Amino acid sequence: MTKLMEYLRVALRNLRANKGRSLLTMLGIIIGISSVIMIISAGGGAKSTINDSLDSMFSGMVYFYVDDVEAAGFDTFSEEDVDLVNDHKGEYLSGATYDYSTSCSVRTIRGRFDATVHGENAVGEFISTNPIIKGRYFNDAECASAANVCVLSENTAKKMFGTIDVIGKNFEATINDTSVELTVIGIRKDPKSAGAMSSLIGDDSSMKLEMPYSYISRNCGIGDYKGKYLLIIADKDHTYEAAKSVKKLLEEKHGVTDTKAIATENWTDYAEQYDAIFSTVTLLVTVVAGIALLVGGIGVMNIMLVSVTERTREIGIRKSLGARTRAILMQFIAEASMITLIGGVIGIIFGLLLASLVCVALGTTPAISAGSVLIATIFSCGIGLFFGIYPARKAAKLNPIEALRHE
Repeated sequence: MTKLMEYLRVALRNLRANKGRSLLTMLGIIIGISSVIMIISAGGGAKSTINDSLDSMFSGMVYFYVDDVEAAGFDTFSEEDVDLVNDHKGEYLSGATYDYSTSCSVRTIRGRFDATVHGENAVGEFISTNPIIKGRYFNDAECASAANVCVLSENTAKKMFGTIDVIGKNFEATINDTSVELTVIGIRKDPKSAGAMSSLIGDDSSMKLEMPYSYISRNCGIGDYKGKYLLIIADKDHTYEAAKSVKKLLEEKHGVTDTKAIATENWTDYAEQYDAIFSTVTLLVTVVAGIALLVGGIGVMNIMLVSVTERTREIGIRKSLGARTRAILMQFIAEASMITLIGGVIGIIFGLLLASLVCVALGTTPAISAGSVLIATIFSCGIGLFFGIYPARKAAKLNPIEALRHE
């Protein structure tokens, strides 16, 4: 232990004697380590935010549509189909609804705004995992009577009224060129995502209204149009089971059991694809950053070779005075390790700072793990050992007589 401390003291003394050169050598390690830490932390944070946002917006959603109209004999699902699914609601299945959406404009005392309106039935409450934080969602009775009620997102309420305390307030909306008056009965919590990441995943915090589809159908000039899709909401861990049972119900009802007339789109599949793509991109960028770290290691080897050349006479004197080959070897390995260790620590600090800055810009939280920091530290020291061995062995094997003759 005493010898090790002596090696480290000598290594630090030599680094201080060549501050500029040592700093430039560390720079490659600093850039490599900080890049790896930044990518892992910022990438993990962005991935987590995307997964949470997709989960809050699309969790448990399965769309049904007619893929073969000729075989099915119909092109859209009817209210009877929706009722059939809702009659079979169970532990995993919340129910079915249309998800008709269109653009609209709304007017309040704060001005006129563009918004998106979603027409659904009472099952629409479960489309998003973002809860109703004020008031309530519209119920079956209000859907049956085509009540002129609506639920707003937090962001929408704040833009329209300046506050989310708006339960019972009325406002004017123009839907499909039809002017109507709506009453706010509930406020839904906004998704977790924010900033640049929101736009990346398609959640740009635009104004959103949810209201009974029946009201839009009867009062806003769309008649019986229900759109292409029938949407079911199920427990996110059992969407495949729910989709299979609902598909069987619909196929039996329409007599298309032996065909592929009815198809599905499961958002769980899309979420898994997004996750795999993001993981692959993060891995590729991390590999590129690792190459920068490798280049930094080569820089360490280069500077250690220069150091061996400069200190050839010193090595000869030490070996003439009885210094063992092992001692010379350990001395130069200690110096290489010290360069990479200090560079690695600085790189970790810079990496964490950069990850925080990137995440602030994206509106996410960095996923900093002790494991990634530990791996980066070990990898940094490993680089020093690996690229320091050759110069150290070269120094240790110098013939003392030849070394003393060196000018």
